[in-house]
Amino acid sequence: MMIVKAGTDSEAGVMPDDRLIEAITKYNEELAKAGVLLALTGLHPSAKGARMKLSGEKRTVIDGPFAETKDLIGGY
Repeated sequence: MMIVKAGTDSEAGVMPDDRLIEAITKYNEELAKAGVLLALTGLHPSAKGARMKLSGEKRTVIDGPFAETKDLIGGY
């Protein structure tokens, strides 16, 4: 599994530059041709998400956005 960390730009919805997108696309195509890439997708910014904490019968939901982007996954 390949995990992409979120960052300030991804949280703001900023797309990578064209050269990086081309490189990522080429790499993903190579993985798919080799039969090792099963799925990939980006995730929405944390402002559209929530965190759930489950403790016994207690459920807590915290709405995004979340300040610490170093703790977020931006895609897989």
